[in-house]
Amino acid sequence: MSAADPQHIARRPRVRTWRRTLRALARPGRARDPLGGAPADATDGPDGRSRLAQIAPGPAGTGWKLDNGPLRPPRPLRPQQGRLGDCWVIASMLAIHETAPERLEALLSAAQDGTVEVRLPAVTAPIRVGRRMPIDDGGRFVYGRREGANPGWVGVLEKAVAAHVAGGYRFLQRGVARFGLELLLGMPVRTRLRLPSARRIKIWRQEHRAIAASTHPLSGRVMTQHGPLPPNHVFAVVGADPRSGHVHLRNPVRPGRVLVVDARSFRRGFLSIDVTPPLR
Repeated sequence: MSAADPQHIARRPRVRTWRRTLRALARPGRARDPLGGAPADATDGPDGRSRLAQIAPGPAGTGWKLDNGPLRPPRPLRPQQGRLGDCWVIASMLAIHETAPERLEALLSAAQDGTVEVRLPAVTAPIRVGRRMPIDDGGRFVYGRREGANPGWVGVLEKAVAAHVAGGYRFLQRGVARFGLELLLGMPVRTRLRLPSARRIKIWRQEHRAIAASTHPLSGRVMTQHGPLPPNHVFAVVGADPRSGHVHLRNPVRPGRVLVVDARSFRRGFLSIDVTPPLR
């Protein structure tokens, strides 16, 4: 049988890439079921060790500390990315938070034992997550948080995705915004490689669609008012000005600042854009 034989090619095993892995995990209804047993790290076990034995504190964390801050305070704060390359998750949270924050609030339910029940639409059963979060050697929380505050609901959602979808914080560092949006919303999201105009973006925002835009490996060559664009990064798109062609974005690393880029820089610096259906 020759190497070009179609039957031989059909039987050839597929290479398992991280893109295929995430596509299989994050597609609505296809994410991995929650791990069984006691609530993840709700308390320390009788031997003094955390019950969350199936997840490590990740590449930047050296230990765990209980987050005693508010989970969902009355004053809303934007999600902020920490020292973990999971912009596809945090930027997706940010895009939804800027459009329909009640969608994220509906995913969480605090339990009396101090755990939080997380209902990811792409997972068939609720996930119970404890509020012990990764810290560095100085005792500082290192990953997702409410902007300038404690991890709160952001850390809980990030931890649920890390533990029960990605397989750990380390594996959360590769992904695309489309999968993050689908995982949090449970609905199909459209990816466009042809970037839209500012007019189209404004219409989408008026329709209450969450939008995320992704840069490419050479985006660092494109300068903006906040310096060069970070390569291989995801931003939340929060608006646009059809008259000037400018696009307004929020970086999950510094969500409090709005980055305004002109149409040319947007075309040069961004690879794709992900758009949800209307969320209201």
